[in-house]
Amino acid sequence: MAETFAANPSEIAGLSNLVTSIAGDALLASSFVAKEGRAADWLHGPIIDTLTTYIDDVAEWMSRRHAVLGNTTLGTGTELNKAAWMYHNQDQKTYAELNAHTESNIPSDDSIEKAGVTAQYVGAATYSKPESVKYEAPVANKEELAGLIADVFPVLGSVNESIKSITRAAGTEYDPLVTCLQPIPGNWSEIRRLGEVYKAAGNGLEACGKNLEAGVKRIDGSTDGKPNWDGKASVAFSDWASKQIAAMKWEGPVGRIVSDCAGRVSDEIKNGIRRILNGLWGMLNKYVDFDDIKGALKSVANILSAAVPGLGAARIAKLAYDIGVIVSTAFDVVKQISELVDTFKRLLEIIKDPIGQLKENAKQKLDEAIAPVSKKIDDATRAATLAKDIEQISHYGDFTNRPTEAYDSGSGAAPWENAS
Repeated sequence: MAETFAANPSEIAGLSNLVTSIAGDALLASSFVAKEGRAADWLHGPIIDTLTTYIDDVAEWMSRRHAVLGNTTLGTGTELNKAAWMYHNQDQKTYAELNAHTESNIPSDDSIEKAGVTAQYVGAATYSKPESVKYEAPVANKEELAGLIADVFPVLGSVNESIKSITRAAGTEYDPLVTCLQPIPGNWSEIRRLGEVYKAAGNGLEACGKNLEAGVKRIDGSTDGKPNWDGKASVAFSDWASKQIAAMKWEGPVGRIVSDCAGRVSDEIKNGIRRILNGLWGMLNKYVDFDDIKGALKSVANILSAAVPGLGAARIAKLAYDIGVIVSTAFDVVKQISELVDTFKRLLEIIKDPIGQLKENAKQKLDEAIAPVSKKIDDATRAATLAKDIEQISHYGDFTNRPTEAYDSGSGAAPWENAS
């Protein structure tokens, strides 16, 4: 359907300001992931070391991807500001007004656009952003294991020290707490923190897409019965914007899925450690006589006074055996954690290279990759939300079709032409 040229420079300038602001939000997502999306230097341990390599690699790729969205949007904001000046005096249909407000050392006539820095259009309409964008860095607790021990069994640390002292005095020191927890990978809240970073970045870009969508809806409308913007340049902008909106919105479910997987890995580590602590507590009760938890430290003091006679060679041998049983349980826990870590790594591979990883049967591949996480979700609402996010990610064309350059209103007479 043909569309006759019409333009309201105030509305286009308002759209320019909105788009420029959205670009700032998108570029913040890029810098946020680059800074906060890498694993902390102190995050080490079995299994986790391989995962951190994947996380750091994906942080770099996603930061670059977000930067493309931000920079193309920023360039579009600049182009729309120029368009507002072009349309300031529509009777002329030349670049006179634009060139008059563009600083440049290169001479040109009004039939072509002057290259240079263009002043902000005066009298721009106000375009608001319906969606707020926030990038707040989550914090991980490095001392969380001590906190968990204090939460589960407040006197466990003291009891463990007592066992160490008694066995050392007997000739062979045993540290049940360190030995039993050694197979379990590192800090779980740091892994959850990383997931929250990607969720915040994804949600922020999704909000950018919705804000751009609101701006497009307004510019496609009218003011005082006259179209805000119609014609060839307007249609070209709508085409550019629809692809950019889809690409921005695609990042939302991506970030949330990463967060879901990181959360499951984090929970599995925490639950595994809690399971080991429970077993350790039961085992230590065989060697320390507790009437109740409040009397624990007193009981420890009594045993320490007896020291070596209180824990002979046979009982020390039994202690070593009991510790071995709990360590065996710890390796079972590690196996469960490893399955989820492998799931997380597989997802990160997909997120890094959706084109290469999701060429055929995209949804099926995503469902299979996420299965170890999705099958553990009992809440119907959460399961439905996860399924919806997977469905959106499977439409990876929203990502691959994103604009790689800013919008261009055209040259010569194109900005004033009707749409055919």
